[in-house]
Amino acid sequence: MLHQLTWAPALLAACSLAAGLSAQNDFDLDKTSPGTLGSSLDLAFEGAPGGQLGLIMISFNGGPSALSQVDPNDNRSVAVGTELSTSWIFTLTSATGTGGYSLPLPNDPAFADLVLHWQTLTIPGSGPTIVGEISNDVVTQTSTAGTGLLARDVLTNARAFATGFFDRDNNAAAGDFVVAGGGAGTLTSATGLASTEIWDTRTMSVSSGNNMQSARALHLSVPIDNGRVLIIGGADAVGTVLSSCEIYDPATDTYTATGSLNTARILHAACTLPDGRVMVTGGTSTLADLVSAIGGTQSSTEIWSPVTGTWTGANSIGGRRLAPALTTLSNGLVMVSGGVEVTFLFGFPFAAVSTPKVQLFDPGTGNWSNGPNMSQGRAGHQYNQVTLGDGRVLMTGGIFVPSLAGAANAAPINGAEVYTPGGGWGTVNMPTARALHSATLLQDGRVAVCGGAQGTFTAPTPIANVELFDPSSNSWAAQPALTGPRSGHVAGVTPDGTLILFGGQGASATLATIETLRF
Repeated sequence: MLHQLTWAPALLAACSLAAGLSAQNDFDLDKTSPGTLGSSLDLAFEGAPGGQLGLIMISFNGGPSALSQVDPNDNRSVAVGTELSTSWIFTLTSATGTGGYSLPLPNDPAFADLVLHWQTLTIPGSGPTIVGEISNDVVTQTSTAGTGLLARDVLTNARAFATGFFDRDNNAAAGDFVVAGGGAGTLTSATGLASTEIWDTRTMSVSSGNNMQSARALHLSVPIDNGRVLIIGGADAVGTVLSSCEIYDPATDTYTATGSLNTARILHAACTLPDGRVMVTGGTSTLADLVSAIGGTQSSTEIWSPVTGTWTGANSIGGRRLAPALTTLSNGLVMVSGGVEVTFLFGFPFAAVSTPKVQLFDPGTGNWSNGPNMSQGRAGHQYNQVTLGDGRVLMTGGIFVPSLAGAANAAPINGAEVYTPGGGWGTVNMPTARALHSATLLQDGRVAVCGGAQGTFTAPTPIANVELFDPSSNSWAAQPALTGPRSGHVAGVTPDGTLILFGGQGASATLATIETLRF
C-alpha cells in the first residue's frame, strides 16, 4: 500500500541544490505508461533491497538536491527538487526488491505538457547513512491522446534522412534510441553527417553519440546478431553515393567498418534474412540529380554474411528498381515490392514507372519467383513499411512516377494496402496522400502514420497530418496535426509506449526538434 509521506520535509526539506553530486543509480526505475491524460502514469522499479521502506520522490525540476544537509555522512544527491516533498510517497519494496506507483491523470487538456522528475530511494542504509540505495531518475511528460507535443530537448544538429534504432544495452535493456547520420538536402541531393545522437528514454534528453565511420544520409540500418546494427550505403557529406558499410555495437557504443557493397547504393532496399544474413537490392549508384539517379538504377542483389563480414552477389530481381522495398515475411520468404522500374535501351533509360510488381525470394534455394502484384505502383515505401502483429504487412503511400518524362513531377499517393503472406493484397487507402512519412507500430497493435510530404518528387511540401490505422477493422482515424510539418524524419516507440519523432524537413528548413505523441 502507498501512503503520503508527511515527514518527507523533515528528511530532505533542507537539501541544497549543490551541483556536481549525482545519485548512484543502484537500482532501476522506469516508466511503464506514456502519460496519456485520462489514463494513469505508471512507474515500476526493480533491483532494490527487498523488504525495505521505499521513498518515491517527485518534482517539477531535476535538482540536484544534496543529501549532506540531512546526513553529513552522505555525499550523494538526488536528481529531483524538494518543492513537492509534501507529496512524496512511501511504499514497501517486495521481497525481491520490486515495486511501483500509479498516478491517475485527469482527462483535462490543461494538464498537457506537465513535465515531472521522479526518483526512488530506500531507507535505512546498510552502513553509516540514513538513505540506502538510490534509483536512477526518470522524466515524464503528459499529453492528450493523439496530440503531439515538442520535447523540452532538441537534437544538437538539424537532420533529415537519418536512420534510427534502439541500443538495448542501456537502461536495464529498456534502451536508448540512436539517431545516426542524416543531414540536409532532398531525395536527389542529400548530404550526410557522421555524427550520432542518443535519446535517453528515461530522462527524455539528448546526448552526443560516437561518430560513424562515414558521414551518411539516406542510408539504411538493419538489426543483426547480439543487438548489433548493420548500416548500409547512403550518401556522404558531399553527396557521393557510398558502398561502405559499418556495424554499431551497443556493448561498446562504437561503429566499426565491415565489408563494402560490391555496388555503391542509395534509395536501395535492405532486410535481415531469417538466418541472420542481410540482403540488399535495387537503388541507384549515382545521385547528382534525378536524371543521374534514374540512369544509375540497379537490379543486382547482394547478401552480407555475419560470419565473414563480406557481401556476395545473389540472383537479381526482375528489373532495375529505384526505391523498392524488401520485407522479410512471417513464412520465411523475402518480398521485394514496387520501386521505380527503369528500362534501358542501348545503355540509356527510355522508360521509368512506379511498378506494382512483387517477387518472392526463397533463402533456401536463392531463387526469386513472381508474387501477387500490389493494386498500384509505389516507390519509396522501404522507409515506412510495417509488419503488423498478425504477420500481415502494411504499405502506405509513397511516390508514383507515371513516366520518364513525368518523373520530376511525380507525386505522393494515398494508396495503402495490406499483404497476407501466402495470400494476396487488400486495399486500405489512407485519407491523405503522402511520402517520406513515418509509419510506426504502436504497443496496442495500431499503426501511427505521421507527417510526410506532398507536392512533387523534386519539390516536396512537408505536411503535419497524423492518421491511425487499426488492423482489427482495416480502418483509418484522423488525429490532431503535429505541431508543425515534418517529413523524412525518424520515428520510434519508447518502452513506455511514447511515439517519438526526430528531426526531418520542416516547412522551410531541416529540423532539430523532437516531437512526442501518446495514444
